[in-house]
Amino acid sequence: VLRAVRVQRGSGRPGGVRLGQPMARKPQTYGKLSQDDGLKRRKQKADSDSEEVDESQLSERERAKKKWVKRLNWLWRKMTAAFWVSAACGLIWYTNFFRVMWESPLVNRTYFYLALACLTFNMTMLAYLAIWCTSVLKIEEPWETKHPKAIPVMAIVGFSSVWLFFFAFWPVWGLLTLVIQFVLFLGFVSAGHFLPSGTLGAILMFVIFFGAFFTSELIPHEGLAHYTPRPSMVGE
Repeated sequence: VLRAVRVQRGSGRPGGVRLGQPMARKPQTYGKLSQDDGLKRRKQKADSDSEEVDESQLSERERAKKKWVKRLNWLWRKMTAAFWVSAACGLIWYTNFFRVMWESPLVNRTYFYLALACLTFNMTMLAYLAIWCTSVLKIEEPWETKHPKAIPVMAIVGFSSVWLFFFAFWPVWGLLTLVIQFVLFLGFVSAGHFLPSGTLGAILMFVIFFGAFFTSELIPHEGLAHYTPRPSMVGE
């Protein structure tokens, strides 16, 4: 029990409490924000954080500087994306990745098929969320509103597919497998910088993904980076 530690001084003061007398506890009420209020406050905070300075308060030099910073940032993003796309294309040509992937006897087929199953699952989920839910059902950000568990599940499946592909291709490229996976992933993601937004851009991303599997028909060599299998394995 809480005891009062403040001694009443003077007479006639309302609310005074004598030493040793129990202090009456006031009922406390804790307000609970509704979900809409919480979302509204977070949105207002995000808007305030992203709010730009009124250009009318800037000098001519500062406005020109701000404009050039935006242009340089845009140019840097495009150059970075172009670099990774070019690196991915060059790596596919140098390794003839997709031909070696399907034809090399060194590929561990058990890990390979498990990795393909994980990749197929993720690509199916991407098509469902980005095309079907967003474009057909007109659901805004379905991965947050309708299917909030989709992203965590896809992240776990994607992480598993990376290691499954690594174990599958280790006998073929060794440590170069990690470099190949990293460059191909960034090249595929960076390709979106040069595609239109919306449904058309999402469809073109899938066209690029599946079209890459047929690049082996355009490459005149069998790959220049993989290990050569033993003659006994070729005969098998």
